[in-house]
Amino acid sequence: MRWSKLRKLVKDRFAPEVQGRLDIHSAAYGACTCGHAWLTWDGEVIANFCTRAWGNIGAFQPGFVSPEPGPGELVAYGEFSRQDAYQACWALVHDLSIDEALADDDVLVRTLAIVDARLGKRRLAQLDPETLHPLGQHLLALRIAAARKPAPALP
Repeated sequence: MRWSKLRKLVKDRFAPEVQGRLDIHSAAYGACTCGHAWLTWDGEVIANFCTRAWGNIGAFQPGFVSPEPGPGELVAYGEFSRQDAYQACWALVHDLSIDEALADDDVLVRTLAIVDARLGKRRLAQLDPETLHPLGQHLLALRIAAARKPAPALP
């Protein structure tokens, strides 16, 4: 499936309070699978998933352990690749119920589940931020804050 179609399906699943504010993008470079994906909130990049960085830190090596984000970072350099983001989007849209997505081993699937409209406000309030990846914690806080106040007017 083309990225543009998958992106639309993912964005259509976003909760009303984050629609128009949260966006997901992907860019490929040339004929290879190199590139990056990124998340934006109100136009500002909040997470970058770079395939080249992912490969540079040794992700192709046996026994690779994903790095932890540093202080003030939501996603560590090379922690995820563009393909990881694509696979998480695919799983969320095609393969998983919201319960399965929240319990999935994939950090990006769980993170995207937080902004999914199928996750109701009561259940959202029951999530323990301490069990989430820093990106998931940030999106949880943004979604809760967005639900409390209206989205900014578009120019």
